[in-house]
Amino acid sequence: MAQTAPSPPQMTIIYSMDALLGDRFSMGRVPTGQERIVIPIVGGTFKGPKMSGKVLDLGADWRLTDANDRRRTYIYVRTIGLPPGADGRTMLRGEFETSTNGTYAWLNDVAAVGVMTRNGTSSVHIDMWQVSI
Repeated sequence: MAQTAPSPPQMTIIYSMDALLGDRFSMGRVPTGQERIVIPIVGGTFKGPKMSGKVLDLGADWRLTDANDRRRTYIYVRTIGLPPGADGRTMLRGEFETSTNGTYAWLNDVAAVGVMTRNGTSSVHIDMWQVSI
């Protein structure tokens, strides 16, 4: 049986983000013998075709309903990166978590890849894409 050539997935930009970084610190050696370095994200902005907003300096999914019953959706983003390439850019895998009944609930089921570029030690730029078939 002849096989057809595989079709590559489609890529749609989710957002471009500029994240501000705080002072890095070491948590010391971890059980694997490696050193855990923490680089706090202390703010920034992101913008895409379906979303835009501020980057908060906390790592959690929080939903707030105000006195007028308006909901504020917060999105938890986790990225896992590969070692930087020769050009200094880093490939990322993105995972999202947010309210299941909010405007951005679609993010909970997204397969995402990104590219991070460092801007010295004070900020990074990340372009994140949704991958679909």
